[in-house]
Amino acid sequence: MFEDLRGYLSYLEEQGQLLRISEEVDVKYEIAAGIRKTSDVCGPALLFESIKGFAGWRVLGGLFATRKLVGLGLGVPEEQLLERYLTLEEKRIPPEMVQTGPVKEICWRGDEIDLFRLPMVTHSEKDVGPYITIGAQIGKDPDTGIRNVSIHRMLLLGKDRLSLWAPADHHLGRMILKAEERGRGLEVATAVGVEPAIIIGSQAKVPFGVDEFHVAGGLRGVPVKLVKCETIDVEVPAASEIVIEGITLPGERVADGPYGEYPGTYSESKQSPVLKVTSITMRQNPIYQTALTGLPVTENHTLIEYANAAVIYREAKKIVPEVKAVHVTPGGTFRHHAVVAIKKRHEEEARNVILALLSLGIGLKQVTVVDEDIDVYDPVDVEWALSTRMQPDRDIIIIPRIACSTLDPSVPKPRTTAGWGIDATMPIGENERFQKIKIPGVEKVKYL
Repeated sequence: MFEDLRGYLSYLEEQGQLLRISEEVDVKYEIAAGIRKTSDVCGPALLFESIKGFAGWRVLGGLFATRKLVGLGLGVPEEQLLERYLTLEEKRIPPEMVQTGPVKEICWRGDEIDLFRLPMVTHSEKDVGPYITIGAQIGKDPDTGIRNVSIHRMLLLGKDRLSLWAPADHHLGRMILKAEERGRGLEVATAVGVEPAIIIGSQAKVPFGVDEFHVAGGLRGVPVKLVKCETIDVEVPAASEIVIEGITLPGERVADGPYGEYPGTYSESKQSPVLKVTSITMRQNPIYQTALTGLPVTENHTLIEYANAAVIYREAKKIVPEVKAVHVTPGGTFRHHAVVAIKKRHEEEARNVILALLSLGIGLKQVTVVDEDIDVYDPVDVEWALSTRMQPDRDIIIIPRIACSTLDPSVPKPRTTAGWGIDATMPIGENERFQKIKIPGVEKVKYL
């Protein structure tokens, strides 16, 4: 696999999946506009090489804008991503400590610290300011010392201040609250610009207490090399482009938002913990990486797709041994709607799958269960099953008052939604009545 981000970018360029942009661009909106465009056309990752007001900096965006790019990051064909992810995520390999690494080439401390010197990007029209959007936050549980690796947005507040939006139901948010209960801040490092398996691994839906660097090691097939931070007791990828070290300020909160979030709407202003920066280290000629969040499909969605699909697949398989396919849909933001194809053994099996998945606590709002002859990735095929194999009064299940994402703008009150499921499977023993029309010889037609 790739030793660092730069090695991966060289590989992408060889594959025709990296576009260098030499014309000058502004960090306010213009970079985000380019990422939006490449996401919409399923285009390449973008490396902006001339940033207005930030001489010598390069900004990378859209690195995970498509499933193909996610697959390339793991060395897996796009059509095999879920199958391979299910296998690799559980092949956990512990990280390896090293004495130093490229991220130590430059070090800012004390008065040298100035976050305004980093080309942070303002993405959406109503965003309150520039954000770090794809930094991997690394912290340690105050009870166990076990690392957590995750991604949370960070708003630029000052030369040495950032917000850290980590809700209490996320692992890092729990750790911040644990530290505050002891009257302390939590030491947190943010690694910006790391090789792809680390970012993909950070999104794994693993239990609290599992170190995501172990997951990343499994995804890449070799250990992640870590180096100690300069000012805090945290370990970070040795080949990171940039590492921002800091400590949260106990009990201090700041308004964060509005911000263009993954449902494609703006989140409200929220009270977010504050991080005081204690050091910034980086490589020579560093590459600053940003990621777009917004209307599907962006890299915010593609990054979470297979982590969510893996959880759904494993849970469904507990109920139905023959789960044929799982798709978390783009229109459902790769979070809220799952389509599951099964080989049904008894009539109520699809309903059991629906109930189990809606109770997972990963943000699912809708579950559609179809037969094995339906292509879960084809919305026309799924809608056909809904039109021909489902009766609303019989096959729709609605469950009121379940926990949900904080970002769904439709919810009647915070973190509470109704979940619903649709059993679009054929009654057992009646396959002939519901069989798809087939015309023999279509595959032999050569003139079209």
